[in-house]
Amino acid sequence: MQATMTNTTPEVNEWPLIKVYGCDFRPMLKDMADTVDRLQLWNWFENESPPGGSGYMFWGHPNIDLISNGLTDNQHSGATFGFAMRCMQSIAKNGFEEWKKMQKQPE
Repeated sequence: MQATMTNTTPEVNEWPLIKVYGCDFRPMLKDMADTVDRLQLWNWFENESPPGGSGYMFWGHPNIDLISNGLTDNQHSGATFGFAMRCMQSIAKNGFEEWKKMQKQPE
């Protein structure tokens, strides 16, 4: 079995402000990152991608259900869940600090 990278996710106030539908999305990203930590799925995000044309919402991979069911407060729509999953993928591939730099900061 492959060793699994585990990140300790930063506190919510250290995440860049990301608004989705006018609401602060950081708590939902933090919840998902903490879930990925608990499930030890950072390497999965780093090394696996949904098949072309399917995205995370339509992939059907068992890890997607593990993450969805493992969230502390799952208030996601399909769109916000998919967006958060892409954020986790980017964090896994680039590291949190680099991902943070890639986010457009509010003006």
